[in-house]
Amino acid sequence: MDHPLVFVIAPQTGLPQGETSWAELVALQHQGPSRGFALRLFVAGEMPSDGLPQLPWDGQLDPGGSGSLRRLICDAVVPGFAPQENAIGVYERSSDPDVLRCIDCFALQDAVNETCWFYPTHDGRFLSWQRDLALRLEPGVVAAEGASQVPESYERSHLALLWSLLADDESLTCVGLTYGGQRIEWGISQGTPACQTTWSVFTVDTEAEVSLTVNARAQVLQP
Repeated sequence: MDHPLVFVIAPQTGLPQGETSWAELVALQHQGPSRGFALRLFVAGEMPSDGLPQLPWDGQLDPGGSGSLRRLICDAVVPGFAPQENAIGVYERSSDPDVLRCIDCFALQDAVNETCWFYPTHDGRFLSWQRDLALRLEPGVVAAEGASQVPESYERSHLALLWSLLADDESLTCVGLTYGGQRIEWGISQGTPACQTTWSVFTVDTEAEVSLTVNARAQVLQP
């Protein structure tokens, strides 16, 4: 059974109070975050730093290839939620599937903040590929596998922004939201990707004085 709560991230001035429809929430969510990025991480192995410009634009590596190409450990699309710019509306389903009622609306940056582990989660040498994307989100719902573990009654304190260090970044990125500790799922349609991607080789050593070292970075254009 679907959880009764629906979440919309968009500019606060457009979020409806009182009753609304699913179609209106979809249209409003389409006015929300419209940019993001695709991220893939690989174990770098013996990948030479000067070999980055020769890597494929689309981020597809053959793990059984030349020995310098290693297994994929992360493949994600991260929307740009922009908490400082957007608000979140929380809506509750009713017995009428097309009628939802607003039960909360507030600036997204006022939500509870939590840090979480992303990849890589261990020391080593890694290869990352990143490409900017145009995207469109659908309204968010508690992921089906966690819906039964979340109380139906709403409390704002149960809503959290997840922040993580990604790949070779030195600052935190908002990578998603949870409700009651369960992932909120946003349907994502991808638009035309950027014609340029970035490959990086970096090393993580938590015992070193500087735990993150970027060994090399290269931009690759679409053929």
